[in-house]
Formats: sequence, C-alpha cells, structure tokens
Amino acid sequence: MEVKEYLKQSSQLGNTGRPQISILDFGSQYSHLIARRVRELHIYCELYSCLVTAEELANHEITAIILSGGPSSVYDPGAPHVSQGVWDLIRERNIPVLGICYGMQELAHSFGGMVSPGLKREYGKAFVTRVEGCDSQLLEGLPSEFQMWMSHGDKLNKIPEGFKPIGSTANAEFVAIENLSSRMWGLQFHPEVTHSPLGPKIIMNFCVAIAGAKQDWVMSDYPMISSNLFAIKLDPPATLLALSVVA
Repeated sequence: MEVKEYLKQSSQLGNTGRPQISILDFGSQYSHLIARRVRELHIYCELYSCLVTAEELANHEITAIILSGGPSSVYDPGAPHVSQGVWDLIRERNIPVLGICYGMQELAHSFGGMVSPGLKREYGKAFVTRVEGCDSQLLEGLPSEFQMWMSHGDKLNKIPEGFKPIGSTANAEFVAIENLSSRMWGLQFHPEVTHSPLGPKIIMNFCVAIAGAKQDWVMSDYPMISSNLFAIKLDPPATLLALSVVA
C-alpha cells in the first residue's frame, strides 16, 4: 500500500549537536502543538516523520521520544508503525517513550496489547480518574480526577504484558498506562491542547522529571544561532541578510 504523503513530512530546526526530545509524527493535527508545548518548557525538540529511520535518529543525542496522535487505526493494513530498528534503538539506549492517542495505541499494538474500535467515538472533554493508589511520576502533582481532551474512535482493550493502568474514564478503562522497566508511558487523551488544563504539567513531568531534559533552550535565540551557523558554512564568506516578517 502506498504511504500517504503527509506521513513522510518532517520538520527539524537543524541543531544536530544539541540533546533533543524527538517527536514522531503520525499525521496528527496536534503534532506541532506537542513541539510547541515542549519548547515552551525551554527544552529543545525536533519533529520527525513517523517513518524516520533508526539510522537518522542514531545520529542525535535523544533524551526522550514522543509518539503523536494520528488519523489511522493501528490494526488496519497500511497503518503507519514505528520501525523495528527504532524500537531496537530505544531499547539499546534506554530512551523513555510517551505515546499520545494513536501513539499509545501504537505502543500497545507493538508490544502485544489489543486495540479495537470503540462502541462510540469519544470527542471532547472527559474526566480522567487516577487508579487508586497510583503514584506514577507521569501524573505527579495532579488530583485524583482531572479534565482532559479526548479525540479517538479506537480504544485499548488489553494492555501489553509489563504495563499497568494508571488512569481511566467512564468510557475507557485504559486511558493512561505505564511500564517502568521499559520506560514507556501512554495517554489516550491529548495533554498538549488548551482544553486539557493540566496537560502542561503532564508534559513537564515526562520531559523533565522522567527524561531529565535540560531546560536551557530559548526559541527567540534560534534565528541568530541558525544565521551564525549558516554564515559559517558559506564558502567563500559572504554577507548574510536575515529577514523576519511579522503579520
């Protein structure tokens, strides 16, 4: 089956020498918003196609990987999947992974869980309840029940071996899962959207508390840094004019 063109798209800032959080894009309308939320924490991140090769990712110092949502169903023929090479790289480097919506279903599907169509599509605000006794680092600082934004038709019916549930809703038993030994977490909801008021806290918990990413990057510095790097690469030396257009 021919790969959809939007799955091939990739968008990097290009600072290859800096430690990064890598976001693998499965075609979600929110993928760039995930990147924005990470960068708002002053953490450097890059956005890759979900079809990125292990060889490409191996060129970088990866602090963590986030799997985005997407419009596909993981069990459909031709659905996009993380390559075995990337899973091997994750295991070899012990890289923490956070799957969001389709990303969580991809985690489950890849490691023996069961994903199937839900009885009804869930779209809109939902209240997530933490599993009783849950002390997950991902949900550190959140109350026992909190509002998040759902947008999915499929649901996780069986979690993979080694995972445990840490959150549920009235419509779904497994909306937040974790596997501490493999350093993998999954969320059926979207913490990156504004309709998830405590979503930024979850993203910070993953990026900072779990992955240990450094909060030392500022987006406003990027134009000058990239201009300097470009000027250095020019041969022979030339005058460089950088323009920024603000609507």
